[in-house]
Amino acid sequence: MYFQIITTYLLSGVAWILLVEWGLRIYFAHIRQKNYFVHLPRLRKTYRAMLGIVSGTAPVIRFRTNSEGIRGDEFSPEQQYRILAVGGSSTECQFLDQEKTWPALLQKKLNRQPSARVWVGNIGKSGLCSREFYMHMKYLLPQYPKIDTVIVLASINNFVRPLIEAERYDPCFLEHYDDWEKRLIRGAFAKTPYFRKKFRFRPGYYDETAIGFLVKQFHYRYMQKTLYKDKKEGLLTLRRDRLRASEVINALPDLTPGIQEYMHNLHAMIDMAAERSVRLVFITQPTLWKKNMTEREKGLLWNGWAGSRKDRRYYDADALASGMEQYNGKLKKVCQARKVECIDLAALMPKDASVFYDDCHFTEYGAQLAADIIYKHLARREPFLHRQRPMTPLNVHRLFPDPAHGRDMPQKRRYSLG
Repeated sequence: MYFQIITTYLLSGVAWILLVEWGLRIYFAHIRQKNYFVHLPRLRKTYRAMLGIVSGTAPVIRFRTNSEGIRGDEFSPEQQYRILAVGGSSTECQFLDQEKTWPALLQKKLNRQPSARVWVGNIGKSGLCSREFYMHMKYLLPQYPKIDTVIVLASINNFVRPLIEAERYDPCFLEHYDDWEKRLIRGAFAKTPYFRKKFRFRPGYYDETAIGFLVKQFHYRYMQKTLYKDKKEGLLTLRRDRLRASEVINALPDLTPGIQEYMHNLHAMIDMAAERSVRLVFITQPTLWKKNMTEREKGLLWNGWAGSRKDRRYYDADALASGMEQYNGKLKKVCQARKVECIDLAALMPKDASVFYDDCHFTEYGAQLAADIIYKHLARREPFLHRQRPMTPLNVHRLFPDPAHGRDMPQKRRYSLG
């Protein structure tokens, strides 16, 4: 009898879950949402990092997004030049306060002149690589008002993702784009229009169900994350796992498949920017990895595992530094061949704990240094080269070769910064 009662309750629970799931799917399918969002729009979060674990940052960190899910100011007709920062966690600067991230500091520097109206938006997102950057450019450039320049900070994920995925890694992303598109849309964006098979049942990936998606969004928007309470995936735990590695690997596997895919993705982004008459600036990925690291510096590392992190097999810092150098070298070669601007941030940033609080994430000082280097590169080129001159009405064909420039906001005249 008791068995029958328990079975009845379990079956009723399952039935209710399925009913709610299909009801939510129908609801989401009928929402007339057309836009893509890298982060949830109008997000307001506060992070509290334990001092000594994330060094070189404020104890209380504000993370804010605008109505487009961008970490930055709202779009405005008064903006005369717009820069979009694309990248992974080194661009997102999750544990830096809103005004201390390098894109925010870059905007402040470019707007030093009272007449300047430069906007810099940050759509960096942790864990992403050139595959998702391609998706961001594909879906967001047509959606946003005219973007004049896209700055792409390369991200270590182009290098470490193949190491983690190992045999599961597919280096033919663009050739298999139709198979990858829906999966990459899920990873690249926090919120998207409805598409066929957006929600599905897959063991271990319950956030891909409609119920899981809703719970995840609610948790991300309303639950305050505190780094020192995160026992499962906290930075302290990740560092301890690396220090207690079961195996330290000195030699990298063959990087050729990953590097070839990376180069193909770079060319695809360059082609896309050219088609839309968008200036493209790439930045090499700086890291703390180097030879002869001090014990303190080694204690800051947590990335670079091989295969599953549960196995605790990690590549040593020398190998990681060598691999990152190869990826950065290929980026510079592609930029040189395609005549695209490239800022070699990796060669210009010091490799020490004053700049990075872990493998590749900037301290406040590191973000300030990165913003200074990027600003100096931009300031030596149009339209910022002669910014000391007063603002004058813009001849769009002189500065922006696209004759359609400004058509998204015809009610306002756009102005030259030169």
